[in-house]
Amino acid sequence: MTILETATPHIDLGRVRQAVEDTLECFLAGKAEGEDGARIAAPLRVLRDFLGGGGKRVRPLYCCLGWFAVAGRPPTTEVLRAAAGLELFHTFALIHDDVIDGSDSRHARPTAHRAFEQDGPGPRARWFGESAAILLGDLCEVWSAELLGGLSGPSPASARAVLDRMRGELVIGQFLDLRAFGTDFGNVEDALAVIHYKTTKYTVERPLQIGAAMAGASSSVLGVCAAYARPMGEAFQMCDDLEDVLPDPARGDATGNDLREGKHTVVLALALRDAGAAESARLRELVGDPDLDADGLAEAQALIAATGAPRTVRRMVVERRRQALDVLAAAPFGPAARQALARLTDLALPGVDRWEEAEG
Repeated sequence: MTILETATPHIDLGRVRQAVEDTLECFLAGKAEGEDGARIAAPLRVLRDFLGGGGKRVRPLYCCLGWFAVAGRPPTTEVLRAAAGLELFHTFALIHDDVIDGSDSRHARPTAHRAFEQDGPGPRARWFGESAAILLGDLCEVWSAELLGGLSGPSPASARAVLDRMRGELVIGQFLDLRAFGTDFGNVEDALAVIHYKTTKYTVERPLQIGAAMAGASSSVLGVCAAYARPMGEAFQMCDDLEDVLPDPARGDATGNDLREGKHTVVLALALRDAGAAESARLRELVGDPDLDADGLAEAQALIAATGAPRTVRRMVVERRRQALDVLAAAPFGPAARQALARLTDLALPGVDRWEEAEG
């Protein structure tokens, strides 16, 4: 598989993604064929279905492009294993997150605990499903560590230090997110703090730095990675949060899961800050109600839209995309790496370039 097109300065993100997928599938096939294969058949089935549910594979791509930006050549086997390990680490986090949130589906498929629940013993099916999902998440973390255990290159200690920090930061972000549920939704700064740990660090900065560190990046280059990641991570999460409050005909109505859970988001914080007293009080009654029906959800979405908060967040996303691209334009990377990272920016923020044109 040719990942780098040498005729023109271009690295094919689709082929990089497929190389990561192939690496991950080869690893899982080895587990299925190993001495414990028969005992883990059910967890592997649920895991493969979960992995096949979609996703942009943003974190593995950032890892591979971090390597490419410094090394100037396609990702090696070791880099692809590290990238696959990051995807399994992300899977571990998602499976546990779904249990915490009590989510029924992800990407139009049953969540892991709901899939396990279907095979559970009668009245204890729910307990079995949640317990099995927690164990599957743990297994993904163990396997992630196995794939990431071979971090190599000119500065493996630097890459390992970045990885260790990422693991801790994710848990901090998850705890901040958990603690914010059902509390004061009106603090934008606190919502951005959750994004900093749960998205900026874990989704963009650390994967990019891990790949760069494996290629021997200097501390100044790792700093450039962080400078790009800050606005990019915030934009990525705010885009995701908007999907919950803005129905989109292209994908169907917004699910409203964040509103039912009372998730602390920037768009909700802005709406509560800018709403009138009566509207704010009503929105607080609706948000955080796990039994919120379709009419209640539509009312909450209408109240949020009336404050102008979604428009404000769209402008914030546009501004942060531009900031991230400006960092790339001045980054000490080759043209092919800068172009690839710019393409990944727009892959992670689908349609935002058109928002910018509309704003202009």
